[in-house]
Parts: sequence; C-alpha cells; structure tokens
Amino acid sequence: MPNTPKTALTRPDGLQALERAAGQASALDQALAVLMLDLDHFKAFQDGAGDDAAQAVLEQVAALLAARLPAGATLAHLGGDEFFAVLPATDIAAAQALAEQWREAVAAGLAGANAQPPLTATIGVAASPADKHWTGGALLSLADARMTFAKKRLTPHHNLTWAGSLPSDWYTRLDIDPGRWPSL
Repeated sequence: MPNTPKTALTRPDGLQALERAAGQASALDQALAVLMLDLDHFKAFQDGAGDDAAQAVLEQVAALLAARLPAGATLAHLGGDEFFAVLPATDIAAAQALAEQWREAVAAGLAGANAQPPLTATIGVAASPADKHWTGGALLSLADARMTFAKKRLTPHHNLTWAGSLPSDWYTRLDIDPGRWPSL
C-alpha cells in the first residue's frame, strides 16, 4: 500500500485537527464543514500500474486539493485513497462549491494518468448543525456516508459530490438525527 502523501496530514493528526476545529466552532458558534473524498477506480489502477504509480497519484491528488484549500482549512489523508478536509466557518453551500472545484480539479489533473476507467473523485459533504450538540466524528461520519451513498446509489457511481439527504436507515446506522444536519 502506498505511503502517506507528503502534503497531507496523516490520519491521527487529521482527526485531532478535526476535533480541535469542532471544539472551536462550537465555542465560537460557527459552522464547520467536512469534505470526504475517495478516488474512483483507484484499486484497479494500483493493481495495474503498481505501487509507485499509485503513490505518485496520491501525492498529485494531495497537491491538487491543497492548492484549492481555503486559508485556515486542514487537509488530511485518511488512508488508502481517501482524504478529508476540515473547513472552519464554512456552511453547507460553500463546502459543496469547494467539493465541486475539487472534483473537477481531480478529474482534469488525473486525466494524464491514462487510467482505464479514468481516475476521478467522489466527495461527500457535511456541515455542522445549528445547535452545539455534535462532534467532529459525527460530522466526518456523515460526510463519509454521503460519499459512500453517492458511490453506491447515485448514477454514474463515480465522479460526484453529494451534500443531500440519505435514506432514513442510513441515519440510524450513524446514530444521528437527520433533521438537525444541513443538506442541500
């Protein structure tokens, strides 16, 4: 498995940054958003092109994302081909707009990898509810669930962003009340 891209925090550091940002957002009564990105078709690419090529793609993706990261935001490599961003003072609409920029940048930036099928990204978007009874972990879980939902349930199953509602049974798996969490 490829190493952590040099331009992104590692998982433990990223999760710590998320919890710090959640505490600050709650204390300041500000919004906090999280983007969860998963590369589409990465496993097939890695199997065909090898670990060195896969590592180069991960580093390229990290650089593409970091170049579009707003001031004060944090980019983390969760593992494998998954990245997440912590976006302080960002509501769901602004987070969705950034997710679209990332999706387009990844598709354009990785077009030269000559992967078949092409390497693209699917991104889940979540933002904090208005009340103070939420955690960074819940926010990340919701962003991850929205990304997974887009990959499994929305057509074409890749190269998407999703900040919308989930089926009701998905929320019970996350142990969150869907009415509290903003979506587009």
